[in-house]
Amino acid sequence: MKRFAIVPVLALLVSACQSAPEVQYMTVFGNTHSHCNYSGDIAKFKAKKGLSLDPKNTVDNHYRIAKENGYDFYCVTDHSQYPEYTQEAWKDIKAKAIAYTDAAFVGLRGYEHSENDGPDGTGHMNVYNSATFLNALADSVSIEFFHNWLARPENDAVIAGFNHPQINAYNDFACYNEEARDNFKIIELINGSKPRFYPSFLNALSKGWKVSPVAGCDNHGWEGIAKWQCRTGLLVTELTQDGVLDAMANRRTYAVMDKNLEISYTVNGRIMGSDIEKASKYKFDIKVNEPDTDNPEQKITKIEVVTEDGEVVASADFDAYSVNWKPQVSGDNAYYFVLVYNASRTDGPVAFVAPVWII
Repeated sequence: MKRFAIVPVLALLVSACQSAPEVQYMTVFGNTHSHCNYSGDIAKFKAKKGLSLDPKNTVDNHYRIAKENGYDFYCVTDHSQYPEYTQEAWKDIKAKAIAYTDAAFVGLRGYEHSENDGPDGTGHMNVYNSATFLNALADSVSIEFFHNWLARPENDAVIAGFNHPQINAYNDFACYNEEARDNFKIIELINGSKPRFYPSFLNALSKGWKVSPVAGCDNHGWEGIAKWQCRTGLLVTELTQDGVLDAMANRRTYAVMDKNLEISYTVNGRIMGSDIEKASKYKFDIKVNEPDTDNPEQKITKIEVVTEDGEVVASADFDAYSVNWKPQVSGDNAYYFVLVYNASRTDGPVAFVAPVWII
C-alpha cells in the first residue's frame, strides 16, 4: 500500500474576501535515470567482453519490475548518441511508458544527452517532455547547441537536468543561452547509491541555476531496480504523467537515500521549489515523516536550513519518526534549502530537499 503525505499549501488570495482552494500534494517516489538495451554503451561494454545483450534488459521489464517493486514513477532515459537509439526506439519507449501507466504507477520517457568531448564543455544531461531528441555525437551538437535548442519556442515545456555532475562540468556550469536557463529544473545529488554531488549542487546554485535535487539509479540493467533504496521524491498534485512532469517543472523534488521518507516544507506559505518574495523574515514549516516506525535507524536525528555556500542558518536535533519543525530565519540570501539526517548515516544527510529562491 502506498503512503501519500498530503501537504496543504495556502493559495494566493483571489480577492479581499475570498481565497482559492488549498492545493494538496502527494509525496511519490521513483527513479529519474535508467537505461535499457537502447543505450549503445551497454552493447559496447558487452561486446568488449564477448557477451551478448541481456534479453531481459528491455523497456517492458524496466517498467514492469519498477511497478512490481513499489515505485510510483520510473523514467527510462537511454543515451541518444549510439546507433541503437533510433526513431523506432524513441517511439517504443513512449508507447511502453503509456502502456504501463495506471492509477498507481507512471512510466515516463526521457533521454540522456551525453556530451563527452565538446570544446565548450562536457557533461551528461537528462531531457524530459521533448517531442524529439538530439544526438550529441553529431558534429554540430555541443552544449552551446543544446542550450540554443532548448531555447526554441517549441521546447518551452522541455525539462532538463544535470546528471552525475562533476564540480566544474559543463564548462563550470556555463550558460550559453539565457533563454534556456529555466529549462534546467533538476540536478542529481545521488547517482547510484551515493550522494556524491553536493559540492556540484552548491556550484550550480552559485552560478544562477535554479535546480532541485534528484536521485537517479543510473542502472544499465534490470537487476538493480528491485534492490535500489534511494529515490527521487516528488510532491505531485496527481499521480499521472502530467502530474510527475509538473512536479519536476516546478522543482518540487528531493533526493533521498530512503525509499519512503516523506518530506515537504513551505516558506512564508509557499511550497518548496518556489520563488519567494523578499521579506524581513522567512518562516519555514518543515514536515518529515518516516513510515517505518519499527526501525530505530530510520529515526530523524537532525534537520538543517542551508543557504549560499552551504552555510547552515538553522539547525535542530530530533529523535523521532515524525517531525514538524518551524524555524524562522532572516538574511539577504539568494536561496535556502533543507537537509534531513537520520540515524542510519553518521557521515552526512539522508535527504537533500528543493531550494526556495528569493526574488
